[in-house]
Amino acid sequence: MIETPVMLEAFEAIGFTGLAILVTGWLIVSFSPPTQWRERVEWVAACGMYLALLSLFTHLSLKAHADGKHAAVMAFGFLVLFFTSGFVVCLNQTVTALRGRSTKGAESAVN
Repeated sequence: MIETPVMLEAFEAIGFTGLAILVTGWLIVSFSPPTQWRERVEWVAACGMYLALLSLFTHLSLKAHADGKHAAVMAFGFLVLFFTSGFVVCLNQTVTALRGRSTKGAESAVN
């Protein structure tokens, strides 16, 4: 089994990558006109946000589990499930936008 410190470091790296994707996408979306390309960047940036949050709460859940804090594991576990489901929905919308189908009629990543 992989040791917990190695797993925690991996989730930190994944979280910072998601945060970098979010900030980069946010800057691009802020300064570009509304086009289909910008919509694609919106969804990729939203996935970066979910990735960063999911990584954060997975990290906290593993840390609480290692410390034997069962209430914290349950709370952070709920948030892991919540952000996992949001990440899956966001990935679905991102793939739809990358295929060239516009999602502006139904929903958008920035509203």
